[in-house]
This record gives sequence, C-alpha cells and structure tokens, in this order.
Amino acid sequence: MRSVLALTQISFYNIIRQSAFSLIITGCYLFILSTPAFTMFTFLNAKKFILDIGMATILLAVLGSSVLSVFSIVGGEMEEKTATLLLSKPISCFTFLFSKILAVSFSLLFIIIPLVTILIMTLRMGVPEAAYSVVKYSTLWFEFIPLILAVAVAGASNYFGEKNFGSSFVISLNIFAILSLFLLSLVEEKPLQLNLFKPALLLWMSGIIIAPITSILSLRGNIFFALTFSFLIFLVGVSSDYFFKKIPENFGTRILYSLIPNFRIFWNEEFWHKGSLNLKYIIASAEYTIFYTFAMLLLGLTIWERREIAGGR
Repeated sequence: MRSVLALTQISFYNIIRQSAFSLIITGCYLFILSTPAFTMFTFLNAKKFILDIGMATILLAVLGSSVLSVFSIVGGEMEEKTATLLLSKPISCFTFLFSKILAVSFSLLFIIIPLVTILIMTLRMGVPEAAYSVVKYSTLWFEFIPLILAVAVAGASNYFGEKNFGSSFVISLNIFAILSLFLLSLVEEKPLQLNLFKPALLLWMSGIIIAPITSILSLRGNIFFALTFSFLIFLVGVSSDYFFKKIPENFGTRILYSLIPNFRIFWNEEFWHKGSLNLKYIIASAEYTIFYTFAMLLLGLTIWERREIAGGR
C-alpha cells in the first residue's frame, strides 16, 4: 500500500508539471470563456450552444489529457525504471499500473474543476444575441482573475522558490477558480448552475476508463499509435449502442459488446439540459467504471510478460 501511495504521488506531480497539461487547461479555459463571441449568431439558442460546446470541450480535454498522461508516465517510466529512485525493492507490474491509473484519475480532477467553473460563469454572464438580452460583463472579472493570479503565483514560485511553473499553475488555477465561483455566487441574485458538476463527474469517469486501455497501447507502440487507437476506441464506444442494435444478438455479439467500453453512458445531453441525472445513476456509472478499469488492468497483466519494474528479472 505504501508503494502504491508513493508511486501515485510521484506520478501525479509528474503529470501536472508537464507543459502539455497546462496548455490543455489554459487552451480549453480560454476557449470556453470566448464561446459567447461566436454563439451570439445562433438565433435564441446561444446558451444551449454554449453548454453543449463547453461539455464537449471538457470531454475532449479529459480524454486527451488521460491518454497523454498515461503514455508519458507508463511508457516512459517503464523504459527509464524511475521507480528505483523511490524504492529499493522490486515493484509488481500490477502495483506499478494501478498507481499510475490512480495518479491519472486525480490529475483529471484538476482539469475538470476549472473548466466546469469557467463554463458556469460563462453561462451566467449571458450572450448578446438580441437587443433585449441581459449580459453581465462584470462576470468577466471573475473569469479572468483566476487565470491571471495563477500565472502570477506560478511565476513567483518558479522565480523565487524554484518550483515547477506547470504544477504551481495548475494547483493555483484550481484554487482561484473555486474562490472566484464562490465570490460570484455571493454577489449574484440568481443561483448559478452548480448542478453541472454532476454530469462532469461522468466525464471524469470516461477519462478513467480510457486510461488502462492506453496503458496497454503505450508499451506496444509510439505516441501516435496510442493516440490513434485510443481515439478509435472512444468513437466505437460512443456509437456501440447504435451499431449493436443493428446486428442480430447472439453470444459472440454480447461478448464483444461487453469488451467495448460504453462511453454513451457518460454522455447524454439530457443530463445538463434537463437535470435528469440522479445519484443512483452516478453510483451505477461509478460501479461500471471501477469494474471495467480493473478488468482492463487484469487484461494488461495477461498481455504483458510478468516482470518487475524495479530490478526486473
């Protein structure tokens, strides 16, 4: 257990200190913030369009970060054997992989929180789609200040404390985004759409499911191979319900349907448009995520040769 926690901590900081991780958060943050500028021409459906674009952006950010993070910390550390820097005794393959999946899972939360926060604030600001539209441009201060303060804190930490800029930026942005949302909720008369955090949990689970799949691909190919096949698996998983309804049901199709991750259970527009997502569905989705993740980990152990990460045989 100590080995798992130690490796998880190291891998987590290795993930959030990467420049790609910070760039994904910053790019998606600014993109969601700017959506009112090009959704004002959608003829009275601007807020719905912003919500759909925002949730899709969060999903792509989660999946992309999950794939890149797993490839970097699994493939890279297996080759360099960096686990020996921490532990002097051998580490089992399952312990190594399980700690990496945990690290990726925690790191994805640091992407979801600021992106959902900026989406909620953007929806609250409104869209100038008509002359009678009410737009609260003062909300822009609450949107930009977390990003500006995060850059300032990360720069100061890097210059004066010699700390990594990327990890300081990610942690600071999450803290300031939460504080900004809290302050906005105090000054606003109408309640904010905080219920968006519930469907965001499902998007987080989709990133967890793709992680062990990428871990299998990362040791058998390069980054292009892992990204391509992970994206194809995601597309198949999203459309599996549609295609399997067209195929006659038999034992073989049921087995194949069970092996393909069903991403459709995590993506449903009714969850954020109608608020139909309940706690029972979230628990059922979490159970599916845990079961499928462990199944993929066990599948990876059977595919890879049994070896020790530190001091292998």
